[in-house]
Amino acid sequence: MRGRCGCGGGVVREITLSAGEVLFEEGEPSETVALVLEGELEVVRRTGSREVVLGTIGPGEYAGEMGVMEGRRRAATVRARQPARLRLLDRETFFAEVVREPERARQLLLRLSERLRRADERIVHLLAPSSRAPAAEPALTLRLLPDSDRTRAHLPAEGLTITHLPFSVGRRPEPGERRPPRPVDLALPDTRPFRLSRHHFVLVPGREGPEVVDAGSTLGTAVDGIFLGEHFPRSRLVLTPGEHELVAGGMGSPWRFRLQVTPADAAS
Repeated sequence: MRGRCGCGGGVVREITLSAGEVLFEEGEPSETVALVLEGELEVVRRTGSREVVLGTIGPGEYAGEMGVMEGRRRAATVRARQPARLRLLDRETFFAEVVREPERARQLLLRLSERLRRADERIVHLLAPSSRAPAAEPALTLRLLPDSDRTRAHLPAEGLTITHLPFSVGRRPEPGERRPPRPVDLALPDTRPFRLSRHHFVLVPGREGPEVVDAGSTLGTAVDGIFLGEHFPRSRLVLTPGEHELVAGGMGSPWRFRLQVTPADAAS
């Protein structure tokens, strides 16, 4: 059956989608949340004349929750990447489920708080120069390396050693384009249709180690195949020691990086 559905009044029901069928359409009201029980969904946006797949949502993950929380229209189209079985929840039922899952509630509130700070264009703690600190923690060194022809054209082969956190990456504004409210540490030139947002992702210190945070980008960020951004279950990810693959701007984006997290003594 076709999944586009505006359910309300305590409705909870299961639906199945065939590959390619649309669950939510960009621009329509956000009235339901979908929990993926089986199969896989993909999140899609149009940029210029092209369609960009931002990433995927799999079993145990929700789709459409931020639009429902904020009462805004869908910011992207969600459709079945493969046959899928879903559970649809209206706003009240979704909130009731979140109350029973403290960790999910914490993550949603954190994402909402980040979005509100960006919407107000205040001094965001993650990007404020006054909040800069030595990289991650004294025991770790971060190095950002190119991993595609596009990034090799703008980064040295040996990469960039991150000497302070937060460290932000984004798109260099075009002539006459409004500049972002805060400077970007690594501003890269992109061409239309843009894959990079002016503030795309940020490396920040965290309680458990350095983290990658999607900075409210249009097309999202992926780290080791885990999708970050407003359309996905999380917007940040803790970086363990080792090498990580980082892609900015949706699946198939040319903006690919490697991020090395190493003990300081091993990097010296």
